[in-house]
Amino acid sequence: MNVTAILCRHNQTDNLTDAACLNATRPSYGHTDITTFMHIFPSIYGILCSVGVIANGLVIYAVAACKKKMVSDIYVLNLAIADMLFLLVMPFNIHQLVRDRQWVFGNFMCKAVVVVDVSNQFTTVGIVTVLCIDRYIAIVHPTSEKRTIHWTIMINTLVWLGSFLLTIPVIMYAKVERRQRMEVCMMYLDGPEDMYWYTFYQSILGYIIPLIIISTFYSLTLYHVFSSIRRVKRKQSVWAKRATKMVLMVIALFLICWSPYHVIQVINLSNSTPTIAFDYAYHISICLSYSHSCINPLMLLIFAQNYRDRLRRRNALNSSQHSSKLTVVKTDGSSISNNPNYRLTVV
Repeated sequence: MNVTAILCRHNQTDNLTDAACLNATRPSYGHTDITTFMHIFPSIYGILCSVGVIANGLVIYAVAACKKKMVSDIYVLNLAIADMLFLLVMPFNIHQLVRDRQWVFGNFMCKAVVVVDVSNQFTTVGIVTVLCIDRYIAIVHPTSEKRTIHWTIMINTLVWLGSFLLTIPVIMYAKVERRQRMEVCMMYLDGPEDMYWYTFYQSILGYIIPLIIISTFYSLTLYHVFSSIRRVKRKQSVWAKRATKMVLMVIALFLICWSPYHVIQVINLSNSTPTIAFDYAYHISICLSYSHSCINPLMLLIFAQNYRDRLRRRNALNSSQHSSKLTVVKTDGSSISNNPNYRLTVV
């Protein structure tokens, strides 16, 4: 959960407890500065949401339009669906920012939006992780019988189920609370210990462990590719390097977008007096993590030639089908073509 505030009950009165409990409240700098800064984000999120919905829609359309799908298509499709679901609830977060964090959609929608927000993070990193493992199997063990469409669908189903189970703490703690004469959708934790627990829970399961798995399998894949270039045919080595480069871009994008957010989240646990620079960095890291759902499909559409080719072929097919429905006929009923003296009739 990013935009939504994380607060906990104040059963103690010492300043350290208050500072640990408040994740996005009373900064030590001027309120006007951060308010002006925050007014930029609704516009940025609106652009990300609009572009992301279109881009993910095109990726889903490109995969769905292909009758014979490959294993990698299943991963790409699930990644696009996860990003699309997140982008569809982003307007609720934008509305909350415009209203200075005031929530007007009720407790059920608060839980639903926060669950989709957090589960998107776990689903995305889960799919990227298994995609990296799949790339390792495809290149190092190309004859494996386990790498089938049916098996891939089962793996992605397990990723979705696991992501939902990991959001159980969110379902428990996300609620609408009244703060300073307005209702706010937040994670209402029991104390500072719970905030520490939740932050490490999110970072370890949603970032550190997947990062270790991704680094391990991608290192093994690269080792195999570069060590076998001399022993395999040129075409095979080019294909392997091209496929590996595509997965590297997906992984690099994930690291660039999510690393700042998790690092700042951990630093924030011990930062009792955040500066204005830290708060700016905090909100920029949130924006960067949100941009992942927009940039990811754009990258596939720009750099993955097979998806561009599918969209072109689909458009060409639609155009040819539309053209085939246009027949030039003479008034006596016989057909003729390429003559402007005769009229067009849609059959």
